[in-house]
Amino acid sequence: MSIRNKLRDIRHRSRIIRLSTYRKMGVGHLHKQIDISLLMLVLICLISLPFAIRLHYAEKVISTEDPFVIDEIEGSEDNIIPSTAIEQVHEDLGDAPVEAPQYVSLDELEKRAQLGEIDVTMRTMEKGDTLLGLLAERKVPAAQRVEVVEALELLLDLKSLRPGLTFLFFHDKDDKLLGLSLTPRANETIAVVRELDDSWTPISHTGRVETKQELVQVEIERTFSGSAKKAGLPSGVINQIMGALDGEIDFASDFKSGDTVDVIIESKVTQGGLEIGSKQVLYIGVKAGKKEIHRYAYNNAFYDARGRTAAKMLLKRPVKAKARLSSAFGKRRHPILGYEIFHKGVDLAVPKNTPVVAAADGVIEQIGRKGSYGKYIRIRHAAGFETAYAHLNGYRQDLKVKSKVKRGEVIGYVGTTGRSTGPHLHFEVIKNGNVVHPFRDNKIVSSQLSGFELEQFQSWGESVNKDFKLHQVGNVPAVPSAKPF
Repeated sequence: MSIRNKLRDIRHRSRIIRLSTYRKMGVGHLHKQIDISLLMLVLICLISLPFAIRLHYAEKVISTEDPFVIDEIEGSEDNIIPSTAIEQVHEDLGDAPVEAPQYVSLDELEKRAQLGEIDVTMRTMEKGDTLLGLLAERKVPAAQRVEVVEALELLLDLKSLRPGLTFLFFHDKDDKLLGLSLTPRANETIAVVRELDDSWTPISHTGRVETKQELVQVEIERTFSGSAKKAGLPSGVINQIMGALDGEIDFASDFKSGDTVDVIIESKVTQGGLEIGSKQVLYIGVKAGKKEIHRYAYNNAFYDARGRTAAKMLLKRPVKAKARLSSAFGKRRHPILGYEIFHKGVDLAVPKNTPVVAAADGVIEQIGRKGSYGKYIRIRHAAGFETAYAHLNGYRQDLKVKSKVKRGEVIGYVGTTGRSTGPHLHFEVIKNGNVVHPFRDNKIVSSQLSGFELEQFQSWGESVNKDFKLHQVGNVPAVPSAKPF
């Protein structure tokens, strides 16, 4: 190993030791400030040393009361300390070239990724993932995986890694890992980078990630999704909008040419210009004909400016195909029994094995065969609603009693089991124990924020959109006054 490589190895090892010591002392996040303070202290000591030496000898001469000793000191060539010698030491220190250590920085990796010189892969941790597993997924050799993990452990407790955390993996065109970074806390970025000698250096930064907001207006031309893509919205944002307005807007029929959708989007961008994670929708404003909707994202739900979630309508035709109404709700002559009987639901004729979806969020309370209904599913929803799906050909494999399902999620497949003359879905809606017409606007009532949570929401909404108060149409629930301590 050359002297230069040895020096680099010593420098790297000393840095690892310093970081480890800081972390054990509980000040790992301040390692940069501590390093700078120690360096300044050393420089001050070196600069002050010649003056301290000179002052020491001057005091020694002045404090000697015996003239003979003074003469002896002044007259002896061996004991004379030329003033120029002291000054020369100072000059040598000041003129000596100081070679700053060159590190591979995170900024450098991000800028190279922006220029396309290297590649960057974004990976979000999921349940069951580990850092070693993510590195193995990137085909990092086993020995290097250990080195990367050990380096990262100097700045971060790996037990604190949770699903949802986003990693950026930097690698060259040959897929060689050059570094990785993550943002475990709002104002802190931690990284491990590969040095030129293939060693791994852990680094941390504060204030590197900037949160940005932008307003995008979508003007409807033909379809919402096509117009949104033309406006530059990524598919993830389009899906968030459609999910937030599901049950309030019929995206196939409610929008006309000239209608608009305003969206405020939040994104997190690093100092090097890389976007971390996906864009998040903060606000949606819809003007569709006479319909006007304002929705604010807060605590994983969308609320209007009064702090209410939107009332969601049950799907009226919960099948993934264009369905023909083959039998209506109410009295009818039964096609098999031949006499008049009350039909408790609607029959939707579609091809066999057409996917059947849940009409609203809920919990499976019955799944299996049920007499003339054949293969059958019953779901319990909020606000006293239940829905039933009959004559199925089969069920989604993982479903069972007490399984939770989401609105629009596939639960089974159309068939002709039980008392049936052909493939169709028999669909029922039950409200507080009584069957109701499935084609009515059956709405699951909204929820309402109140008290301190409502106050927090309103404060947040005003910070997102300057027009927040204009959207508070109607009476807003009163916020209780603060209780004295």
